Amino acid sequence: MSKNKKEDKLTPKQKGWLCGKYVESVFVDKKPAFLVIDTETRKIYHASQIECNGKMYRPLERYEFGYRPYYFSSEEIKQMNSGEITTEEILSDVMKMVQWYVKAPLRDQTLITGEIILTYCQEWINTVHFPFFVGETESGKSTVLHLGGWLAYRCVISEDWPNADVYNFLGTVDEGGGTICEDEAQEMARNREKIRTYKNSYSKGSVKPRVIMTNAGKYQVFYKTFCCKWFAGENVPQDKGFIERLVIVYMLGGKPGGNLKNASFKEKQYLNKMKNKLLVWKMQNIGKDFPRVDCGLAGRDQELWQDFLSVFHKTKLEDQAKKVADHYLKQRRDSMRESVEAKIFRSIESLLEQNLEIVSTKIWNTVIHSDELPGKLDEFTKRTFYLDEFDRKLTSNSVIEIVRFKFQAKRKVRYEKVDGKRKKITSYIFDEEIVRILSEKYQIKDL
Repeated sequence: MSKNKKEDKLTPKQKGWLCGKYVESVFVDKKPAFLVIDTETRKIYHASQIECNGKMYRPLERYEFGYRPYYFSSEEIKQMNSGEITTEEILSDVMKMVQWYVKAPLRDQTLITGEIILTYCQEWINTVHFPFFVGETESGKSTVLHLGGWLAYRCVISEDWPNADVYNFLGTVDEGGGTICEDEAQEMARNREKIRTYKNSYSKGSVKPRVIMTNAGKYQVFYKTFCCKWFAGENVPQDKGFIERLVIVYMLGGKPGGNLKNASFKEKQYLNKMKNKLLVWKMQNIGKDFPRVDCGLAGRDQELWQDFLSVFHKTKLEDQAKKVADHYLKQRRDSMRESVEAKIFRSIESLLEQNLEIVSTKIWNTVIHSDELPGKLDEFTKRTFYLDEFDRKLTSNSVIEIVRFKFQAKRKVRYEKVDGKRKKITSYIFDEEIVRILSEKYQIKDL
C-alpha cells in the first residue's frame, strides 16, 4: 500500500480528547506531532499518531491551518513535567507583554491580559464576552489583534471573514477550536448572517446547522460556533443584540515599547516561548479548570464577566480585574439606558403613571414630542420621525413593535362613536410587573 493511501486512513485532529488523553496538534523538532497529557498520570509527552476506538488520528500539517503554529523541541517536552506553571505566573508574564506592546490605561491592559488567558480556557469556560477595540488610524486597535495573533490560542487574524470560512475554521467536532480576530469590523453589520452567527456563539453548546450537498446527496452538519472572538474597527456595528455581547474598548494610541509588525528575531523568539508556555499551562490545567468565583452578578452581566473574574481569582491582579469589570459593566448599563428603546420607555413614563392602558396614537405623539428623542417629523407623511442622536428613523409601526415585543404590551381593539361615526380605537395594555422590570432595567425611578 502506498504512503498516501495509508495517510488517507488517518483522521486529522487539531485538539481534543482521545480515549482519556487530551491532545494538542503542534510541531516537535519541526515535525507535526501531538502534545499529549495523560489525565491520570498528569504527564505530558508527544506522539506522531494516536489510536482511539479503532481509529487512527494524526496532527495537522502546516497547510491545514492559518495561524502561527506551536513549535517545541524534544528537550522542551522533557522539561514540561518538571513543575507546574501557576496562574499567577502566567498572568504576570502576559501582562508584561501587553504593557510593552499596547499603549493603553492599566484597566485596558488588564482586560487584554485576561482576554488572552481566556482563549486557553475554552474547554472549561461557559460564556464569553467579545472585546471590540475602537479607534482611529494608529490608535493601537489593530496592535491588540496582532498581539492576539502572537499569543492567543490558535488565533487567525483577517478582515471581512466570509461566514462559510468562520464555520470551516471552527469545525464540527470540538468546541473552542481557536480564536477569531476580525479587523476592520465596522462594516460587519451589513452581513446579517454573520452577525447572527456571532450573536449566538458567545455560550458553550452553540451550533449552526448547515445542509451540505455532495455527489451522494445532501446531509446536515452542525458547526460548533462557540469560541473567543476579538474585533477592531473605527466604529461599532449598530446591532443591538451584537452590542449586548461586546466590551467596547476605546483606543487612543501612543508610543508603545515595541512594534509587533517590525519585531526583532529576539522578540519573536520570546513571543513564541510565551505562547508555548500558555499552551503548556492549558495542558496542565485541563480537567482541573479553575474555581468559579461568586462575582455577585446576575443574568447577562454574570454570563459576560464571571469567567473573566475567575481567571484572576486569588492573584495579585484580582482587585484590578474587578475594577475592569465594574468599568465595563457601567459602560454597558449606560449604553442600555441611552438606547432608543430606553428613551421611548422613558418618554411614555408619565402616561404609565396615570394609566396602564394607552391609545396607540397617543404613544406615537408622545414619543415624537418628547425631549428624550429630539428629531424631525416628516411633514408630508406625519408617520416617519428622523432622530437627531441616532442614525435611525422611527415610524409609528416601528414604535408600536417596540411596545408590543420589547415592552410586552397587549393589543386591544374597540369601537367608539366619534362625531356620529363608528371609529376603531387601538390601545396597548401594559403589565404592572413588566413595567417595574423595565423601569429597573432602564434605571428609571420605581413607578
